[in-house]
Amino acid sequence: MNAGPTTGREAFSLIELLVSITLLAIVSAMIYGAFFQVSNSSLKIKASLSQSQELRLLMKMVLDDLQAVQYLKHYVEDEENNSQTGIISTLDWVQNTQNNPTLSEVSRLSFHAAVPSRFFQDIDSVRKGMDPRLHEIGYFLEFDQSSGILYFKRREDFYIDNDLNEGGRIQVLSHSVTDFKVEFLFQEIEQAAGGSKEEWSNEFNTEEKECFKVGDPPCLPRAIQLSMTLEAESGEKVNDSQVINLCVRPCKPELFE
Repeated sequence: MNAGPTTGREAFSLIELLVSITLLAIVSAMIYGAFFQVSNSSLKIKASLSQSQELRLLMKMVLDDLQAVQYLKHYVEDEENNSQTGIISTLDWVQNTQNNPTLSEVSRLSFHAAVPSRFFQDIDSVRKGMDPRLHEIGYFLEFDQSSGILYFKRREDFYIDNDLNEGGRIQVLSHSVTDFKVEFLFQEIEQAAGGSKEEWSNEFNTEEKECFKVGDPPCLPRAIQLSMTLEAESGEKVNDSQVINLCVRPCKPELFE
């Protein structure tokens, strides 16, 4: 017995299948593209937030140390003691990357600071709570030829010695810092018409033992401006610049004038 005629369609034609597959591919590509774009944007935002957070932490560390800078007048009054104290900041030329031989001008900073030790938590005196809270501190950028990486480093010398620029332990803080600059408010000149004119310098040196007697140069700057730039692996850069005041008038003339 033969079956009766069917009233519905049993299958799609080949052309209909091809059209359906093509439309599905187009829609899938659009969805994937949108998802990839959102995902890529999310990764960029996370990387930017990570770099910004790292920059804030580094800025805080350096500024906290600088805010506690000390000029040890009694340490250099001895004529036979060829000692350095205060701040010594010079300009260095460093290479950014192994593939980029271009040199950039950055700061190299050394100073005495009344801060707790960060790098000597393993020695007995610190463990017993006898940290003198007066140490030599240094910050600088250094290009490592073997790895091709520019490192931002912090130096800390637990003991005060004659050389403010050397000694102690060095620790890498970051491999993302590409620019590190420190500027110093050297003096404020009163203007005849009122107000004052600020004189800033990107170098500062108080190693001269007589600065507290003659006032030239001043033993400590009135203010310090710190500027830093970090670069992510994607090439995106974040930067910040902040000023701290060391002298709020009336200042001690033997240190700031």
